[in-house]
Amino acid sequence: MAKLTEQHLRDRRQAILEAAAALFAQQGFSDTSMADIVEASGVATGTVYRYFDNKDAVVMATCESALGVLFDDPSDSEPVPLDQAMNALVAAATTLRRSQISSQVWAKGTSSARLQSMIAERHVRVCRWLARSIDRTSGDPGSAAQQRAELIVCAVSGLQMRVASGVEVDIDAFRAGLFQIARS
Repeated sequence: MAKLTEQHLRDRRQAILEAAAALFAQQGFSDTSMADIVEASGVATGTVYRYFDNKDAVVMATCESALGVLFDDPSDSEPVPLDQAMNALVAAATTLRRSQISSQVWAKGTSSARLQSMIAERHVRVCRWLARSIDRTSGDPGSAAQQRAELIVCAVSGLQMRVASGVEVDIDAFRAGLFQIARS
């Protein structure tokens, strides 16, 4: 039997996560079974269990993947321009599947210490990333930029919940409001 390459193994794991994410967005974490994930991913049951011990492990990996690394940057790199940062935040919040999964992550986080920790750590990183962009644009370093970033990230989280719930939002007006906060 041929040895599977590391890339093939990563690709297969990612395919399972993508199938699970689609199911979680459509059906929710609770109403998705491991059998559903196996069927949707098109791989054998043993293959799914090769990567994930149980459904909670799939949920955690999907949550980590949904939170992503889009807003991570090394602190010694040049900050992202504010308009790019705001557009990236709004785009992430208005992607339906990402919003649906994120809303479930927040809900499940109320009863999962691991998810609470993951959410908190991610929140700190996104706020730090955005504060650097605010500081770059406004020249307002430190706590003022961090406070504005915190307010914006919380507002974007609310936007994400509205998108996940199918509530209409004037995205352009929302984005303009975020810029006002960032530049005030």
